[in-house]
Amino acid sequence: MTPTTLFIIALLGCAGGFFSGLLGFGGGVVMFPLLYYVPPLIGLAPIDAKTVAAIVITQVFFSTMVAGAAHFRSGRVHWRLAFTAGISSAVGAFLSGAASPRVTDHFLLVLFAVVTLLTSALMGLPPPTEAQENLSVDQVVFPPNALIFVSLLTGVVIGFLGAGNFVFVPLLIYLVKIPTRIAIASSLFIATMNTLFGFIGKIVAGQLFLGPAASVVAGAVVGAYLGEQLHGHVSPRTLRRIYAAMVIVIAVRLLITVTQSLR
Repeated sequence: MTPTTLFIIALLGCAGGFFSGLLGFGGGVVMFPLLYYVPPLIGLAPIDAKTVAAIVITQVFFSTMVAGAAHFRSGRVHWRLAFTAGISSAVGAFLSGAASPRVTDHFLLVLFAVVTLLTSALMGLPPPTEAQENLSVDQVVFPPNALIFVSLLTGVVIGFLGAGNFVFVPLLIYLVKIPTRIAIASSLFIATMNTLFGFIGKIVAGQLFLGPAASVVAGAVVGAYLGEQLHGHVSPRTLRRIYAAMVIVIAVRLLITVTQSLR
């Protein structure tokens, strides 16, 4: 890739890292469409979906480490929940990450569109009550078996796409009724665990490219720090609204791409 392309990738990595710190997901749901759609729009060579997935999972791994460390210092992480979901999703991410060379770009785009649509539907459920939002970390409980099952499936998506951790925040908030800030902080550590194994899977599959990966990580680290700094100044309701609006816009754009590819 040219120096200009690497610079653009670093800027896009900063954007993904920012949303990671602000909203508590890896940033892959933002990075995947940015890397896939933006370069051709500004006259650069397009990046194929498999390469995008490998770059994205690298960005997510490093940005969630940075943002997660910042949220940890604020005491918002539910460690039992994070390890339960993180280990389960890590298994799925490693398996699908190693198998990803066998799938087509079209499959990846369809998978991404379906997952974003399901996540959008999930956010139509009632959010936690005010009493649930005010629970402390040590008062939060969750169903472990159900979380393990759903986390394993989410990990498979992450291994294929490099993205998918954006599912965990609405899953924890709207289904499990975890307080918004605790769900966001805990999901960052879940993302760090599963993307580590997905990252290793991409290396095993020979899909990791050092130049683009280093560029996106450099931008993501800066963005993740800035996003976490803003997080504490935004209300839980506003965080949920930003999250929902972003996922819906991305889902619609992906559906348009998939529909056009079928013509």
